[in-house]
Amino acid sequence: MKKLILVLLSFLIVTLSSCVPEVDPLLDYSDFPNNIITTHEEAETMSSNRYIVYYYSTNCGHCASIKQDILTFFSTFDTLPFYIFNINDAQGIDVSSLSEFRGTPTVFVMSDNQVLEYYIGSDKVINFIDRYDDITLDYSSFNSQHLTKYQDILNIQRDSYILYYYLDVCPHCNLVKEDFLNWAFTKSAEDIYFMNGANVQDPDNIPTELTILNSGTPILMVMSNGVFTDEYYSGSEALLEYLIEIKEDSVSLLD
Repeated sequence: MKKLILVLLSFLIVTLSSCVPEVDPLLDYSDFPNNIITTHEEAETMSSNRYIVYYYSTNCGHCASIKQDILTFFSTFDTLPFYIFNINDAQGIDVSSLSEFRGTPTVFVMSDNQVLEYYIGSDKVINFIDRYDDITLDYSSFNSQHLTKYQDILNIQRDSYILYYYLDVCPHCNLVKEDFLNWAFTKSAEDIYFMNGANVQDPDNIPTELTILNSGTPILMVMSNGVFTDEYYSGSEALLEYLIEIKEDSVSLLD
């Protein structure tokens, strides 16, 4: 009987030990060496394209409470470049020039060295994680970059920018929609403008500078200070080739 009890106890111990769940190792900021920056200047001027900066402090209790949440998110996030900044690393006169910066934890989505979105406080950072964890892009994601007047595209003073002209019902536009929107989301919001041909005001009075738009959709035009540069990509195949060629670079005239 004693022998049977010992056998049962041994079996129970082995069974229980095999059921212990494997605990994931905790992440630390040092697990992201290529994403760590150490100055406010870096945080605010890393790129003219869209990127994310997470501000935290080593003595911030709220930062500690969401540390694993934000680092777990970053461990699989590849939609935009991201950077991690411990404000305790800032030295001397290195202070933020952003009026939106009020403390930690904070997530800034930057574009063209300006704040495009901000999430301040642990609750808002969790909201950011929820929003960006499985972000799905549509034309509505670029509402602020949509234009409805031809003259608007001619009034922009910028060395290089893009007008993307499309129609919702265009099968070729739908063919490149996902690739183009994913690419456009990584660029500066000041570099890319959208125009839905169905929503253009006074569509028949197209300026001479933009008559190329009559060639069909989709079409991508490279503009410079209100002037068409004669560089354009018409049709799904040409547009996809352009995206491959420019890749992570900022929008500019191609050689």
